[in-house]
Amino acid sequence: MDNNHWKIGLLVTSLIALPSYSAAASASAHEAPQNSPLGLSLLMGMESYLDSPHSSLSRGAGVSFIWDEMRDPSSFKIGQGVIQTRFTYYYEKDSEVYDIDRFRSSGDAKFIYQVPFAHLGAHHDYLLSFQGRYEGHYNSQQLEEFEQLALAGLALERRFSDINHFDVGLILAAGFSEEEKDDDWPREQLGHDTDVLGRSGFGLYMELNNSYTFSHTGVQLQGSISRYAGHWFYDDNQFYEVNKFNVRVIVPLANQNNLLRFSVQIIAREYELDLIGFKDTLYRAGIEYLHYF
Repeated sequence: MDNNHWKIGLLVTSLIALPSYSAAASASAHEAPQNSPLGLSLLMGMESYLDSPHSSLSRGAGVSFIWDEMRDPSSFKIGQGVIQTRFTYYYEKDSEVYDIDRFRSSGDAKFIYQVPFAHLGAHHDYLLSFQGRYEGHYNSQQLEEFEQLALAGLALERRFSDINHFDVGLILAAGFSEEEKDDDWPREQLGHDTDVLGRSGFGLYMELNNSYTFSHTGVQLQGSISRYAGHWFYDDNQFYEVNKFNVRVIVPLANQNNLLRFSVQIIAREYELDLIGFKDTLYRAGIEYLHYF
């Protein structure tokens, strides 16, 4: 990977995919501290392609630096932008068997900027926002040497509340994706050169988020599904599709500034031809401790 890619992707990996727009509600309002946006997390996890577990099982640990002004969606105001960023460094105990050049360290960068601009519905129940997003991954998704995704679009959100809270969010966006594979298997066994392994172009993105918060305990259940369909301006009739499914359980430890998060993620990628010799579906599981200052 060249230095420009390193600078663009800047680094650093969240083993666990897409942070949620809603944070867990307080176990008790009068005991809850202020929701500081500045946080730090420690995480451990594992990932593998089940079609090739002997070659791809990876375990490791990492650290994330977080700034999250989207922890409490009920505080969003029309015309007031909010920012969510996360930078993660991850170190693997096991590196990819079929890639002798694969580094054990990897990284992610994620940046979201959202500006609410309208209320919809008879009771102003829905919040409509503009959202811009950038995600960069360096050596963080097994066969991916480098990957980045830039998005711009609309987010529609609603909170259903009685005693507990149910948050629903929908994002529709257009985006640019670039990915670069770095693995020995496609070259040695399938004869694919570097030009065949790489992808870049434009496409459409959709994401659905759900979270349910138990107000008395602050425990939150999260689920999200997303799809990027890259079919515009790819070279030689190429295309690139990515589908992600995430499930999380967040448990407050004493208060909302100390959280334990359990996560499971599935990443399924599709191309116009078989690039790696087996189904490209990556499975991840992890546990993370988050502390907000």
